[in-house]
Amino acid sequence: MGQRGGGAVLQVHPTRLCNLRCLHCYSSSGPDVAESVPIAVLSQVVADAATLGYDVLNVSGGEPFLYPELSALLRAARATGMRTTITTNAVALTQRRIGLVRGLVDLVAVSLDGDQETHDRIRDQEGCFGRALTGIRRLTEAGIPVGVVTTLTQRNATQLGDVALAASRSGALLLQVHPLEPEGAASRFLAGERPDAVELAYAAVELGRIAEEHGLSVQLDAVPRTVLARRPAAFMAAPIAGSTPLGRWLPRLVVEANGAVVPVSYGFDRRYALGNVHERSLADLVGSWDASPFRELCRTTWQRLVDGRTGPLIPWYGHLVRASRAHRPAAAGR
Repeated sequence: MGQRGGGAVLQVHPTRLCNLRCLHCYSSSGPDVAESVPIAVLSQVVADAATLGYDVLNVSGGEPFLYPELSALLRAARATGMRTTITTNAVALTQRRIGLVRGLVDLVAVSLDGDQETHDRIRDQEGCFGRALTGIRRLTEAGIPVGVVTTLTQRNATQLGDVALAASRSGALLLQVHPLEPEGAASRFLAGERPDAVELAYAAVELGRIAEEHGLSVQLDAVPRTVLARRPAAFMAAPIAGSTPLGRWLPRLVVEANGAVVPVSYGFDRRYALGNVHERSLADLVGSWDASPFRELCRTTWQRLVDGRTGPLIPWYGHLVRASRAHRPAAAGR
């Protein structure tokens, strides 16, 4: 269980268009949001990222299968030697859409956020749970490996067993549990549901049982405090040589649907952004980025968490995103 499953990840959100309007959506995507990045721009982003040491492309959204050039984006990544993954709600996975990515994707991660009642509540639409399971079965029948991603809240920790059972019966191989962060739509609709130390501890124990009983690979996006303290370099809190390629020390680089490039996570405070790929190439943005404020943020956040009392399991990226928002200068006239 940890923050990364191997490799340096370029996470691309090619569009915010989505067939759902989920209550926990960090990007506030929906059926009426047309923001997207052209494939010509993203193809160059992928090529640049590969030279920087990124070897995994994760396509998220919005709903990636609604991006018309999804297969072209995956091909661009494969041409550089990258592994490819897609994160989807799976409710509109027709055989045609699956066929477009077959042979181009190494793993499809399907969001499943609790039992049927909870999942459909979060998706704000009845029937999504069943359609997601159908999507998982269609993907596995097409020979595409599938994982399930569950957003952990204060209300669904006890449902992880139900999720695991449904996932394994449908053919999924992996269960990843990601603690909710109150970003985007979640800040309005699920603001009080971010899991605390109790839910994280319960999830860790439950995932151990799930791995044994269901044979699923499991991952909790939180790290033990002891690991955090022992390995500052893994959390960008140790000095690095100035010539070290970005992908060697920054494990996740994010391209948002408006072209903004940020470290670590969608919605990271713009004070730490690298710039926008609509204006300059990713290679140029990286070449001119002053990473020292971000590195200092990582160091001070790491030290605070190591010294503090936040519980034995720490969602590192969530803490880092919230720290990036702290101490914003007040707007003029306020």
